[in-house]
Amino acid sequence: MTAAVLRILPAWLLLPLLFAAPALGQGVTIGGTPADGEATGVSALFVGDRFDNFRNMDRFVPVSVMPPAPEPWDLGKNHDSLRYNGEFHGKPTSLEEFIALSDTSAFLVIQDGNVVYEKYAHGDSAESLHTSFSVAKSFTSALVGIAFGEGLIESLDDPIRKYLPELASKTWEGVTVRHVLQMSSGVRFDENYSDPESDINQMVGKVPPMTYLEYIDTLAREHEPGTFNHYASINTQLLGILLVRVTGETLTDYMTRVLWHPLGMEQKGMWMVDEQGIEFAMGGLAASARDYAKLGLLYLHGGQRGETRILPEGWAKESVTPNAPHLMPGENPGSSNTAGYMYQWWTPRSWDGDFLARGIWGQNVYVHPANRVVIVKLAADQKNFDLRFKLAYIDYLQDLALSLAD
Repeated sequence: MTAAVLRILPAWLLLPLLFAAPALGQGVTIGGTPADGEATGVSALFVGDRFDNFRNMDRFVPVSVMPPAPEPWDLGKNHDSLRYNGEFHGKPTSLEEFIALSDTSAFLVIQDGNVVYEKYAHGDSAESLHTSFSVAKSFTSALVGIAFGEGLIESLDDPIRKYLPELASKTWEGVTVRHVLQMSSGVRFDENYSDPESDINQMVGKVPPMTYLEYIDTLAREHEPGTFNHYASINTQLLGILLVRVTGETLTDYMTRVLWHPLGMEQKGMWMVDEQGIEFAMGGLAASARDYAKLGLLYLHGGQRGETRILPEGWAKESVTPNAPHLMPGENPGSSNTAGYMYQWWTPRSWDGDFLARGIWGQNVYVHPANRVVIVKLAADQKNFDLRFKLAYIDYLQDLALSLAD
């Protein structure tokens, strides 16, 4: 990997170097077959053909597998009825041009349950799995909602240490499950990989032999809980630990049973895991474009698939509706982002009731409820690290959805 790419990568992506395949035996991955002499570990994902690498995460890191649903949900054929020209960085830009300039390998638009546009490039297909990075956070949030609906989490306003008493430091006093969901736990967590003293690099050096929980309990507090929105991936990893604790299952097994199969996922899914089999809840999921779309459709339809309720009543709407000053989109002194936030879902700067799951390298599951639209965009786009491009990409998706008004 080039030094330039290393400098811009979010630091948590380098954590799996701790549990890269060589730790399990040279050249061995769970579920993968790397070529002779091929590098393994997350850093190898970014060397060479990223499109091919992102389709084959299991060649580089250990994974656990969620099998396809026994009764798959077929989204139907591509009607190919969408033609769109919008504006990108002040220039007229067709959808096809947008897909090319954003290094997008899968683009899917669904309106009223019909696939109106579907395009694959750079070797992707409808069957391809694609690493989603932080889109995984929104899946983790859905699992928290299901566990809450099952009574395994009694209240979102319960202290997180009610379920994880190992969090004994003062940092976690008064921190609730809701605060962690909202990236508002107040924990100080610096994800700057280029700083050897950053929290993420300290974590790399300490886990193992420390457990994640032991390390998390060493972190300091930066803000009072529930007062400031600071996007820190460690919050999502904590939610994954919480889910394992309250369900008594691995994240993979629980998700297969309560979400993957009920949603009728057509392809298998993969979770990146460490050498003990712990899933990387903050950003280690791979799935197909159509299966990512099903999460968007689930939230579009209020947590139901047809007549079957998967998420508890009200969870979908609550998850994507910022309800406190520090969570609101726009210039916000209570947030480190201009986008809004709620339960591991983003809202755009110009909020129109729409929301999205967002991953680095240009992954998006975007939902516009008013126009009944779901858009999936999967990419391997280094420009997405540039905030000017990241925000402009989301603006383009929003404008596309708005163009589909009745």
